[in-house]
Amino acid sequence: MNRLADFLTVDPAHRLLVIKSAADHASRAHRGQFRKDQKTPYITHPARVAGLVGTFNGSHAAIIAAWLHDVYEDCSPEWLVATDKLIAHLPLPVDDRQEIAGIVEALTKKNTISKKSARLSDSIERILDAPPEATLVKICDRIDNLLDSADRNGGFTKHYLESTDEIIDRLSVRASLYGYDTALGILVQIRNSNLKKL
Repeated sequence: MNRLADFLTVDPAHRLLVIKSAADHASRAHRGQFRKDQKTPYITHPARVAGLVGTFNGSHAAIIAAWLHDVYEDCSPEWLVATDKLIAHLPLPVDDRQEIAGIVEALTKKNTISKKSARLSDSIERILDAPPEATLVKICDRIDNLLDSADRNGGFTKHYLESTDEIIDRLSVRASLYGYDTALGILVQIRNSNLKKL
């Protein structure tokens, strides 16, 4: 590796600038979109997920993937192409760019699968084959979505808790293996808290 590449892989200020560029890109991609309450700008979700990933000691690659994780599901085809280009040209080592792409791809549910539960199962299968931090990003994504769903109707919450159980069951071994026990434990606590409200 050359000296510039060495510098780019270790310089925290550089990593922060790259994270900011991903955050700015996600903000533009999700502009005009809202959460289920139709009031909260959608970008608050990737922002909170990225914050959680950082809180649980996720790498810069995982934080970037958290910012971008919903673009492929929720944005126009033009943004998908733009996001592919962004990831491919991030001023990071190739391994980091591949990790970001792998995490985002694993978390993206395939709209070609008609049944919602099958889409989640397929995504979890891909998470299990993806870079390890895909597990952390998925756990953080579900933590935020559960916190955000607290005010929804009981039918939605019951279904969402059932799918959360699948995430917990299928990702728990990998979470433990890679040191994401604290994040998983918080997900379990929030799940249990929501269950008591039903």
